[in-house]
Amino acid sequence: MGKQARSRVTYARILDAAATEFARHGYANASLQEIALRTGLTKGALYGHFASKEHLAETLVRRLDVKPPDPQPTADPLNASALGQLRDLTCDFATRIETDIQVNAAVRLAVDAAQKPDARSESLHHIAGRALELADRAEDNYELEPPLTAEVVADLMMTMLVGAYCTATTADRRNLSARIERMWDAVMPAIAAWRLRSGRCPPPR
Repeated sequence: MGKQARSRVTYARILDAAATEFARHGYANASLQEIALRTGLTKGALYGHFASKEHLAETLVRRLDVKPPDPQPTADPLNASALGQLRDLTCDFATRIETDIQVNAAVRLAVDAAQKPDARSESLHHIAGRALELADRAEDNYELEPPLTAEVVADLMMTMLVGAYCTATTADRRNLSARIERMWDAVMPAIAAWRLRSGRCPPPR
């Protein structure tokens, strides 16, 4: 393995180790010494890749700066609806948190940052923006039970997602996606318009 390839492998190992620390302990309590120990490096070697703990955190948070992919097409009327796609968006994101330690850590860092008094964190703006976009489409297609609005539904979904994350009992957020799915099962009857639940909604626009 060449020098550049080894450097990339080490870089990835450091990010995974840092992600584990941040996901478990948050930014304030994460230790660079523990991160170095997880990778088998000295702190000096770690600094060769990342100048500070803040640099590590910023690199991980950028994992959230990716627009969520569009959902796969489906023949089921409810799943094909904008509201069904909103459900898929939150469930898929919860699965990413469970299966990708770097995404898990990025969300932990974003949530921690948002709790500061002077917080202006926009780390979750991509998924929040996509949620509002789908909720707007659901409202335009008469998929929402009146008098619900797109803003209320999108805010509810983000609150549900972040709330489930923050109340997870394990650092790896095991079963987060299953919890989100159960929450959707509970709220969908109150959110979805009767015509959508009965399969009589017009085709999505």
